Amino acid sequence: MKKTLYILFLEVVIIFSMASYAQTTSFPPKKYKVENNYIDFNKNGRMDPYEDQTLSTTERVNDLLNRMSFLDKQGQLLMDLGWQYYERNNSSVTLTDYAHENIKQKRIGSLLGFYRADPWSGKDFSSGLTPKFSAKAINQLQRFAIDSTDLGIPIFVAEECMHGVMQVGSISYPTGLGLASSWNSDLIEQVAGEISKFALKEGINIAFGPLVDIAKDPRWSRCEETYGEDTYLVSQMGMAFTKGLRNVRLKNNHNILPTLKHFAAYGASEGGHNGGSVNLGRRMLRSEFLPPFYYSIKSGAQLIMTSYNEIDGIPCTMNPYLLKDILRNDWHFDGIVISDLHSISGLCSHGVAANLKDAAIRAFNAGVGLDLSATDYYNNLYDVDSNLLNESVRRILTKKFECGLFDNPFIEEFNYVENDSLALKIANESIVLMNNSSNILPLDSTNKMKIFIGGPNADNVYNLLGDYTGPNDYNTVITPRAALEKLAKRNRNLEILYSKGCGIKDTSEVSFADAKTKMIQSDVIVLCLGGSSSRYQTIEYQNTGAAKINSETISDITSGEGFDRSSLHLAGVQEKFFSMAKSLNKPIILILVNGRPLVVKDIIEQSDATLECFYPGKMGGEAIIETIFGKNNPSGRLPMSFPRSEGALPCYYNAKRVANRAPYLEDSALAAYVFGYGNSYTKFAYSDFSFSLQNNGTEKVNGILRCNVSNVGSCDGSEVVQVYLKKKTSLYATSEINLRGFAKKAISIGKTESFEIEIDNESFREWDAEGENFILSPGEYEISVRKDAYTPIWTDTFTIF
Repeated sequence: MKKTLYILFLEVVIIFSMASYAQTTSFPPKKYKVENNYIDFNKNGRMDPYEDQTLSTTERVNDLLNRMSFLDKQGQLLMDLGWQYYERNNSSVTLTDYAHENIKQKRIGSLLGFYRADPWSGKDFSSGLTPKFSAKAINQLQRFAIDSTDLGIPIFVAEECMHGVMQVGSISYPTGLGLASSWNSDLIEQVAGEISKFALKEGINIAFGPLVDIAKDPRWSRCEETYGEDTYLVSQMGMAFTKGLRNVRLKNNHNILPTLKHFAAYGASEGGHNGGSVNLGRRMLRSEFLPPFYYSIKSGAQLIMTSYNEIDGIPCTMNPYLLKDILRNDWHFDGIVISDLHSISGLCSHGVAANLKDAAIRAFNAGVGLDLSATDYYNNLYDVDSNLLNESVRRILTKKFECGLFDNPFIEEFNYVENDSLALKIANESIVLMNNSSNILPLDSTNKMKIFIGGPNADNVYNLLGDYTGPNDYNTVITPRAALEKLAKRNRNLEILYSKGCGIKDTSEVSFADAKTKMIQSDVIVLCLGGSSSRYQTIEYQNTGAAKINSETISDITSGEGFDRSSLHLAGVQEKFFSMAKSLNKPIILILVNGRPLVVKDIIEQSDATLECFYPGKMGGEAIIETIFGKNNPSGRLPMSFPRSEGALPCYYNAKRVANRAPYLEDSALAAYVFGYGNSYTKFAYSDFSFSLQNNGTEKVNGILRCNVSNVGSCDGSEVVQVYLKKKTSLYATSEINLRGFAKKAISIGKTESFEIEIDNESFREWDAEGENFILSPGEYEISVRKDAYTPIWTDTFTIF
């Protein structure tokens, strides 16, 4: 009896103590400036530990995880397509019934594409979310997620951010190949920083980007999204873009979580087929295709997306060697592994899963923690190990806490001011001068002249912007024609004549006549040819978002996800259009706007000057005209080699040495324009070369290349110093040379700049046969400074002991 009374006494004490704790630790609702947007910590009568900002993230996550049901946990593994979650009617934005149902019943934890606007999503200027409506929409979303579920877990919002946020009216920078053509990692970091600032103010937490695939075959449809063919260059660009996204933090503690795409070897498929088979050994995989992911993770990437392809028969979305052995065990990655859209259900298409549940379990057990589809994992993970489930949910919750989402889920309205000056700067630096055989460029605007401008890319807004682009206002994107006519309004010496002449894929020459008449009247002909990735036409889509290829629905598109090619020549009658212009014996300036290297050597050599612009973004037209008239001196260098013919593929510069690019019977196997190629309006002279090794004879070997570069030409310009290494004898077959350092500097006329480029320790290491050990490789090396991968300027040898 005494024992019973004692226990009752203890219970009363505990109850009063808990009540006292609840009273002393309960906070009043946290107020935000945005009306009605607050977190009510008294929802269940007390502040739970996971709501307490004074506790550590680990303590808060542990508490929340212990309160979650299987349904709650499953919901955190689901990322749904967000444009289905709202409707906009003029100035009114409301959540849909679909949103209410999925958030309440499925406990959806993440969305992709809440802001996405394009033909696939069906959102445009009238129905999509411009910055004007962002706060209204995102705050409703987070408010409902918090209020309609027991635990009130806010939602991750992800968006495509590789060259701008894929939203109505947001700024569009050059696509990946254009960014990489700048060979300016500091500038890439600035661009990513601007993208991050905009995304954070929109309430976006996860940025899909950078894409660090290495593109080995220009037939592949997604070359434009990449930073090119070289491991070192892609690594540097990926690191810079990741840092730019990651280094921005708002006052509410929000920060962006960069997502690396696509793990792994997605750009090395057979025949350039999107998502096709990849045949690589582990040594090659480690040496060439994984370093950009590794270095970008070290620079702050928080998510990594699996790719659609398989490697040696094992689909990447269920490959434990990639997702566990390398990513978790070797690299100690503590972030989130996310599938590509429906790449989990795609395991059935690969023939390695019997049904969707089988596919879900295989992917989950291999290490995929977040399902981009919200359908592939739903109700298919009841049988998985509970510890693995908790581990995956823990990672997601941890990132939500770390990016400030739990404590500050709402945003305030803001006025978006586009940074056109940065967009113009990167567009200018991305332009590659392919030739200037008669020194026709730059044109002298003080001379009176009539200029014809035409071709399919002379006056098409969306053809400048590339894939993964939101709707853009025609009045804000400057085409080459618009920029040239704007210049002519300020300069009475210039008269502009325009005719389109043909579309990208036209088969008719009916419009040649009008163009020819105007060309005959002109003094100079500017032809804007190339390709297009614009989806703003009638297209059918697969459930992954890639386009379906059929002759009835495709108009001018030649590049972008799903548009692999067997021919790399200019499509349609563009080459005939060029030949017609050439027959008039007028000076021709060729402007190439495209998403991949093309077979264009013949027409480049027939042109008086050629600018390769890839997809230069919203200020691309302005940059092209500034370059033609010398306000910008082109400094871009090719990040991907251009082939002589489709039969001479592959043509990337760093092939293995055995029979290295031996000639074919019909022609050379070397690239027509190789990696690192590019010209300038001025001339540079190199001098005072030196190379010194640090720590030679230890495991920490590194080196410093020094040289001086003088501008000995007629105008200011920028030079890219490219440093390559060759291991003379190795345990394994190696490339002839590999890029191992570069630097870019502006140099005024008559001035000299000193360059100091570090060659890091990893440059002197190689993977063993099994791809298990990254070991120092002693022996004799050759170091060279080159104009491009084929053209040495200075060479020296040294030995590592």
